[in-house]
Amino acid sequence: MRARKRQTIIIAVLFLAVPLTLLSIFTYYPIIRGIILSFCDYNMFTKKITWVGLSNYKEIFRNKYFYEALVNILKYLIVVPFIQFVAILTAILVNQKLPGIKFFRTLFYVPVITGSVIVSMTWRWIYNVDGLLNSFLLSIGVIKEPVMWLTDERFALYSVMFVTFWRGIGYYMVIYLAGLQNIPTELYEAAKIDGANSRHLLTKITLPLLKPTMLFCFTISSLAALKVFEEVFLMTQGGSGTTTMMYLIYDYAFVRFKFGLSTATSVIFAGILITFTVINFKFFGPRGEKK
Repeated sequence: MRARKRQTIIIAVLFLAVPLTLLSIFTYYPIIRGIILSFCDYNMFTKKITWVGLSNYKEIFRNKYFYEALVNILKYLIVVPFIQFVAILTAILVNQKLPGIKFFRTLFYVPVITGSVIVSMTWRWIYNVDGLLNSFLLSIGVIKEPVMWLTDERFALYSVMFVTFWRGIGYYMVIYLAGLQNIPTELYEAAKIDGANSRHLLTKITLPLLKPTMLFCFTISSLAALKVFEEVFLMTQGGSGTTTMMYLIYDYAFVRFKFGLSTATSVIFAGILITFTVINFKFFGPRGEKK
């Protein structure tokens, strides 16, 4: 028995050795290295590392762009409930057995599979001074002069947020659609026999059974909103009041070559991401039964 137990342990260790080695090289080591570098002044070209203690963190908290980025990602979180709400409604709609419904599913999902560069360039053309949006609004008399959608600080961030909203609906719709199709139809049939109407079916069956899917979608959507980078980088380059935390990290590292500041910002940002993940699990996660 001892020989068999020893053999089982050796086999288990061998199976775990490869993934643990990969995690150590590509995850644990970079995390530890990044935390250490956040307390240093690191020059990538000379490879010189100088310990500066909390100086990087002090400089970050004195930088107005850090607070601008923090406010912007909090504003970006406003998009999350709207994306989820519209995605759920869209999933319920395309889950119906209607003629041509597969075509509409594909149509909603096209923005997801379209490259970020193509999407951003297209929307930059739409938002241009003489672009499609201004031309349309001028033609129907909503505005009297062209709006600078991506250069005016009053509109730039919200214009970029709308692109994120537009792209996100199809992605989360597919996830919710999978969740809806996993709900047994017998539950709906039994509820209808008991006299339940459409509102009862939605609130008593659909939404409660979609809660695990909602937890997943709200969590990844919140993280995606907090980590938004591509749209900002491609559409505004962080200008016009659209700086986000990810763009600030990029700017410190690859524009200013201040890698200590970049890693310190990353550490702070990681704490923010962990906090919002815990909040999502608190509100949408499984709760223990009361005894």
